[in-house]
Amino acid sequence: MTLAEPEVPRRAGRPRSEEADRAILDAALEALVEDGYAGISIEGIAARAGVGKATIYRRWPGKAEILVDALGRRACFDVPLVDTGDLHTDMLTILRAVHVNMRGLAGPLMAAFSAEKLRYPELRDEFDRVFVAERRAHLRRIVGAAVQRGDLPPDTDVELLAEAGPALLWHALTVRNDPGDDTLPERIVRQLLR
Repeated sequence: MTLAEPEVPRRAGRPRSEEADRAILDAALEALVEDGYAGISIEGIAARAGVGKATIYRRWPGKAEILVDALGRRACFDVPLVDTGDLHTDMLTILRAVHVNMRGLAGPLMAAFSAEKLRYPELRDEFDRVFVAERRAHLRRIVGAAVQRGDLPPDTDVELLAEAGPALLWHALTVRNDPGDDTLPERIVRQLLR
């Protein structure tokens, strides 16, 4: 008598479609720009994307998660979290990446998104969870390490300095709607790290 190999249960349903993902994410961003966050619904995104609501709900629990995912994947909001031990170089690398992203496709999307996240805490919280928290913690770590190495004075306000560079860049790009030239990140870092 031989033992039969146990059957491996098949997963129910079809495999996830990258094409459907792209259509949903694009539809969500279009809806954000055209209708604002309040005007977005799962039904509306589904209709724009040509998919059913169930397809969306299998991927995301709600519209805040869809929009944040869309910004991350479709707006190329990629910022390297470098730590070479040289605060000037590291901060400049990070701010240059933000600047390049914001001057491209991400800029107009993030301007629309910024206004909306001020009004809708669930959108702000999801964005902070996915994008901001890790980057903020990284900047605090590298500024704190610079203080410990003696590269910055011991009384440096680590929290404030870590926030200042991205905040100045964000303000120029989204509030003033002025991307400046390629020297903006260098000017910010030079001013902050005198």
